[in-house]
This record gives sequence, structure tokens and C-alpha cells, in this order.
Amino acid sequence: MEKNLAKLTTFRQHRQFLEWARGLVRLPEPGEAPLAYLAPEARWQELLGRAPDPAVWLMALSQATGVYFFPSREWPPRFLRFLRLLKIRRLLEAGAGRGYLTAALAPLCTAAGIDFRAVDKGEGEFQSGLPAHPRVQRGDVFEASRDFRPEVVLYAWPPPGQSLAGICQTEFLHYLILVGEVGGGATGDPEDWRTLEHRQSSALSRYGRGRTGQEQHRVTVFYGGGKK
Repeated sequence: MEKNLAKLTTFRQHRQFLEWARGLVRLPEPGEAPLAYLAPEARWQELLGRAPDPAVWLMALSQATGVYFFPSREWPPRFLRFLRLLKIRRLLEAGAGRGYLTAALAPLCTAAGIDFRAVDKGEGEFQSGLPAHPRVQRGDVFEASRDFRPEVVLYAWPPPGQSLAGICQTEFLHYLILVGEVGGGATGDPEDWRTLEHRQSSALSRYGRGRTGQEQHRVTVFYGGGKK
């Protein structure tokens, strides 16, 4: 009886966490201001400061929501300032998942006059039936790049072992901006960090964190074949 009660308590706690997590990491409601659905950095810092193990907490949050990169409300405008500074006109978001970041980037790009496309193959480990943003198209980043010819590709958490050299070397791409772990880790192919020209961006690494924790989180800018 006591074992059954313990299991029931654990199940209830799990359900409560799922509901809370999916309220924190969600898509915008109809009519909501473009960035209002994203928690501000102060809120993220408060939550992480209360977590006994922030890395474990972020992994649980990722497993509950299917989101691997958690930008605060301050991150998308900072990213758009970066694009405007470089006079970028076409942006492709690869591996967009459910569109958690897409929902912020789409209206910001429209306002800035930047052509924007978001694609995802739909083959990730997370399959929950949770809603996806309508701007996310089913597609492969390599095929989408050949068709759309973006000047910048933004890729948050590419699959482990997936090399992005084939995209970086295209003549139309200026930059590939990868959100993930330091030197590859659980994201992409570590060989890319050894062979492709790149730099870490401290500015774009701020106001965000990945599913494996703040310490491992970095934003890396790879230079494309058509770099300015």
C-alpha cells in the first residue's frame, strides 16, 4: 500500500511539473505581443538560482517541453541587432522544432525587412503532440539552404555528429550561427570546430541557456563561403 501511495505521489508530482513547465516554455497566445511569451532573464535567473542542480532542472524542462535552447526575452532583439549590423536580408532557422524561437524571430524579421524561413525534419527524440508554430515547415536544412539561399543559418542544437561543413562552404552563406555546447559536445560534429573558421560570440551567448546547463552553453559563429 505504501509503495502504491509513493508511486501515486511521484506521478502527481510529475504531472504537476509537466503542467508548470509547459506553461513556462510555451508558444504565444493569439493576440499576445511578439515577445511576451518568453520569460525575461531575471525570471530565468530566479528559477535557476532556486534549483538544487540547474543542469538537471534544465534537462527535465527540455524533456517536458521538447525545447533544447531556452532564450530569455532579451535574446531575440539582440540577435536581430546582430543581423541588422551585418545587413543580412535572408535568415534560415534550422532544426526549429516546435517553433519556440521561431515565434519570436518571425515577427522581428518581418519588421526588419528580413526574409525568414524556419524548417525542421520532425525526427527529433521528442514526440508529444504539443502544438508547433505554423511558421515551421517540414524540411531538411541542406535542401532548404539550396532552395532559399540564406545569408545566415541559425541552428540551435543540431544532432550529435552532424557536420555542417556542407552548409558553411556554400557561396551564398555568410555565417552559420550554432547554439549548443562548447566545441561540439552533444551538438553537431566536434570536427567542425577543429577544421572550420569560427569564433565564440559572448554577446549572443548571453541571455540564453541549453538543455545541458549554462556552463556548457555557447553560441559559435562559423564563417560561410560567401562571408563579407
